[in-house]
Amino acid sequence: MSSEPLSRSRGVADGQSLFTNPSELFDDVQDILGRKWHLRIVYRLLEHGPMGFSALKSELVDVSSKMLSESLTTLEADGIVDRTIVNDQPVRVEYSLTERGRALEPVVSSVVHWGTEYGPAEGE
Repeated sequence: MSSEPLSRSRGVADGQSLFTNPSELFDDVQDILGRKWHLRIVYRLLEHGPMGFSALKSELVDVSSKMLSESLTTLEADGIVDRTIVNDQPVRVEYSLTERGRALEPVVSSVVHWGTEYGPAEGE
């Protein structure tokens, strides 16, 4: 990867910012993806497709039902996850990624690749 600043490596003219307000953009993205379980949920839904609550919980080591429920509710409110009632009696719910959620695939793939390639810094 180039050691040039991002704005030059992307071909943005000198003096022009890549984003209108990168600080605000990073804050917004962190609110959506920076929570501990959010990327893990998106990864599992990308990997397996639509999943019920119990199946998703069994894929996520150490997540509590309460935390998974809160995370799914937040991701649904952010337009990343769609919640569909599959059966009324007993109630069975299935979670899937929206178009906006599926658009995160290159981001998730890049994070997985970076983590595999570089991992934690030495001594961590």
